Amino acid sequence: MSIDSAKQAIETAIHRSDFKSMGVGVFKAINALEDRIRQLEDEVARLKAKVN
Repeated sequence: MSIDSAKQAIETAIHRSDFKSMGVGVFKAINALEDRIRQLEDEVARLKAKVN
């Protein structure tokens, strides 16, 4: 799930006062952010190797 999709899911759950869905949305958002951090770390490592 993308970060934007997770954000939208959380906003929808808040609007509906659906606390279970809010928790699931937050969990998915955290996973999406962790994935993005890993991608950025890999890209930084690749660019550092390219410079050296």
